[in-house]
Amino acid sequence: AAPSRRSGSNRPRGACHFSPPFPAMPAFDFWDINEILAEEYKVTAKPSYTIASGGVLLPSAAGSECKDLPADTKVQVPFWLAQSLARRNSASIELPTDYNSNAQEDLGGDPVACRLGDKSGYYFEIGLRIGHLLHNQGLVDTLFAGLQQRWVEIVTLLGSLGVARMEASQLNPTNSSFPATLTYLEHRMFCGGKEAEAQFKRWTDMFGAFKMKASQLVDAPLAKRARTAKAA
Repeated sequence: AAPSRRSGSNRPRGACHFSPPFPAMPAFDFWDINEILAEEYKVTAKPSYTIASGGVLLPSAAGSECKDLPADTKVQVPFWLAQSLARRNSASIELPTDYNSNAQEDLGGDPVACRLGDKSGYYFEIGLRIGHLLHNQGLVDTLFAGLQQRWVEIVTLLGSLGVARMEASQLNPTNSSFPATLTYLEHRMFCGGKEAEAQFKRWTDMFGAFKMKASQLVDAPLAKRARTAKAA
């Protein structure tokens, strides 16, 4: 059988396909509005050649006087445009301040305290794309590690299903401020956890758990037997 366009291989039908835990490049959906918003993140690009009619990328005052964009001129452009130029070897991209060595050190030292949502609502998504584009494996590893530790903190805030969760308090600055630092991805995970809690509670309410009696098939502890005997 000829390989399908979707699979791209002659793998037999029903065969298992195992994907690596982390893709070499973050998944991209052309029609996803969040992908579009993420790639509006501004980066500094420097063209390797003069770009005809590229003067529109310069600030308004300079752009009106210069029709072409001279080589080695730094301009602030959306990431989607800088990425396209870089892949054609037509421009180089500078590592943004939000992802420089100081930012990586802060994220690696105490990721829970970093206000990533203030930097970009898509901090991890765009950071991974920049890291792969610049072949900066250190940045990629730091982002994955930081996201994992922040996910642990989200799970801690959510608590266990069916157990009262710890409320935010001024006495615990981390718990009170951490929800305000979440990125769009982390906010979705946080809301997903609360939705799972609500669905679990709705399911347990179907069984009237508050009316359940002690099982007669399990022996009671000795201490409880003694109290029961005295009461009798």
